Amino acid sequence: MGCSWFSCRKSGGKPSEVDGEIAAIDNVKIYKYKEIRQATDDFNSLNKIGEGGFGSVYKGNLKDGKIAAIKVLSAESRQGVREFLTEINVISEIQHDNLVKLYGCCVEGNHRILVYNYLENNSLDKTLLAGGYTRSGILFDWSTRANICVGIAKGLAFLHEEVRPHIIHRDIKASNILLDKDLSPKISDFGLARLMPPNMTHVSTRVAGTIGYLAPEYAVRGQLTRKADIYSFGVLLMEIVSGRSNKNTRLPTEYQYLLERAWELFERNELVDLVDSGLNGVFDAEEACRYLKIGLLCTQDSPKLRPTMSTVVRLLTGEKDIDYKKISRPGLISDFMDMKVRGPVETKPEEVNRHSYTNPSSSSNASSNSGTRDNSNAYSSGASSAYAGNTFSSTI
Repeated sequence: MGCSWFSCRKSGGKPSEVDGEIAAIDNVKIYKYKEIRQATDDFNSLNKIGEGGFGSVYKGNLKDGKIAAIKVLSAESRQGVREFLTEINVISEIQHDNLVKLYGCCVEGNHRILVYNYLENNSLDKTLLAGGYTRSGILFDWSTRANICVGIAKGLAFLHEEVRPHIIHRDIKASNILLDKDLSPKISDFGLARLMPPNMTHVSTRVAGTIGYLAPEYAVRGQLTRKADIYSFGVLLMEIVSGRSNKNTRLPTEYQYLLERAWELFERNELVDLVDSGLNGVFDAEEACRYLKIGLLCTQDSPKLRPTMSTVVRLLTGEKDIDYKKISRPGLISDFMDMKVRGPVETKPEEVNRHSYTNPSSSSNASSNSGTRDNSNAYSSGASSAYAGNTFSSTI
């Protein structure tokens, strides 16, 4: 790739260095700011399709006839500039049917803009998890949901196992899964992605991601491996099958956390009760329960027990059978006694105080998570992401 993650971080967002980083990356079309203004009708509010912590997203018509999603980075956001560089660095070199496609960028003056292919059916959190057919008009029947789950899994398997160096997305969640006109899923927002250097088992880093999708070992110790993405995928898989967010405070206390509920039903051999009632009973019960069990496999407390993404694909498609004896209790957000979510600092929507993880074995208290959605679009970097400033050394 043209620049490494580490050099992107060191650039610190200064315009001259940003321009240098961009110039070093091949396969990236550079758009003139004038063309972007024309494409969006001078950033007309009627063309705005999303807004997040690091800027706004507009639908635009490019000169070559392509319809694009144009992500405009806020000039005040240093963190956003780093994510901007990372996103270009990661996504410019790779293509897959289940990843968004980067058309190019604009780095004219102080403007930092990413131009992506436009996807007609928004994100999973704005459609399926916001009321499904009733509110979005999209019919998420069982076949559609199964195809979405398999597509996301294939995209992640590509990032984890086929790309060199391997890529850890770090923010797999419903709002970062976009749907095209055929409801094929596309993984988006690579602003938090990390490259996994060869011959390394993990990277020790500050926590970045979204509460509710964070793997326990990563949230507590900053130990980042591909298994953190697999945990996030497991949560997302259960959301797709159940049609609900990983936390819903409108439900009775014992039903609020999706993983807790799934484990309770699994122990009682009643997982079918978790399947979305919006399907009106029209679904393959055996397959739906298998998907939920795969979600439990992916969210096990120990990273070593979670399957690889290529194995997950085989499990989802029925090419491999599940060993139910290997399913153990998931790592649950409510196991962290003093998790606290602070208010915004600078442009960061949420911040996790990692010093507050004082008793991982307790399940007596838990705070809010990403079940409360913001108004961001999946093209908008940084929405609902959780950060912790300290880097913890780790040993595996």
